[in-house]
Amino acid sequence: MSASADSSGNLVPIYGFLSGDSLGLVVLVHENDAVEIVGRRLQQAANVRVASARHFEVHHGGRVLDLRRTVAEAGIAPLDRVDVVRKDE
Repeated sequence: MSASADSSGNLVPIYGFLSGDSLGLVVLVHENDAVEIVGRRLQQAANVRVASARHFEVHHGGRVLDLRRTVAEAGIAPLDRVDVVRKDE
């Protein structure tokens, strides 16, 4: 599944933290969105405080997620915490 996954399915509120940011964020994503979209949406929501990273990882439950998987495939449930971690560029 690509980052341009269709935005259909149920809305899922995600609680996220970005490396370098001091605030947690809640964003809405669709269960069929790719994990990459979750990371980009969280970065966009925090862009007034933290510059976006071109290369990043999304962590959930102590594991690094495949950015091509969907929210549902990755097992992200409503209000689960995800962390967006910058990778060295």
